[in-house]
Amino acid sequence: MSRKVLITGANRGIGLALVKEFQSRGDQVYAGCRTPDRAEELNALAGKSEGTVCVFRLDVTRPESVAAASQFVWSQTDALDILINNAGIFPEPSADVTLNELEMRDCRDAFDTNVLGVARVTRAMLPLLEKGAAAKVANITSGVGSISDKTRPGYYAYGTSKAALNYFTRAIAAEMKGRGPIVVAINPGWVKTDMGGPEGQLKPSQSATGIAEVIDKLTPADNSCWFNWDGKKHESW
Repeated sequence: MSRKVLITGANRGIGLALVKEFQSRGDQVYAGCRTPDRAEELNALAGKSEGTVCVFRLDVTRPESVAAASQFVWSQTDALDILINNAGIFPEPSADVTLNELEMRDCRDAFDTNVLGVARVTRAMLPLLEKGAAAKVANITSGVGSISDKTRPGYYAYGTSKAALNYFTRAIAAEMKGRGPIVVAINPGWVKTDMGGPEGQLKPSQSATGIAEVIDKLTPADNSCWFNWDGKKHESW
């Protein structure tokens, strides 16, 4: 049965690979990105998809954009089965920025996109998810967001925002328990993307396939868990 899947940050990297993955499975995909007119590969995919990939404008940092995106998705469907909060930024010039070098605006930007952006989109799409079949929300996090594993310096803006995203994931999972979508965090691994760099260990397609398989297997007992892309649970938060 075809599912209704919404993916943010869908124009490149892991997001684009997720669009391809779910579309290949026969699902209806709603692909949100900040600048659809520049998303050449995504638009080409949508053009060949016979309507199974729908591209729309979504800037997760702008409440008015999220509201407009919600109205648009409502105009296309009366339910969502899966929401993948993938949109994210790494604003620092490098992972090794010291405290003295840290630009506070990078922290604000990371938090606005990686945490508040997820909160805005999830809240806006929750009424649609509540109408979905065994709905699921997957927040794409990062291993550097683990507080218990944090032993090395750096990643001040990005890592802190992902740690906050993990907290948000647990909080909304607790709120939704037994009455709403299953909510989890998923670490996509170190992926060869613009953000992950050329040294990444995974191709975007490998990460996307793993993420999709994790989502497919989710049960209510998995609510509030943190998974790695390969299906293993991340035990330490």
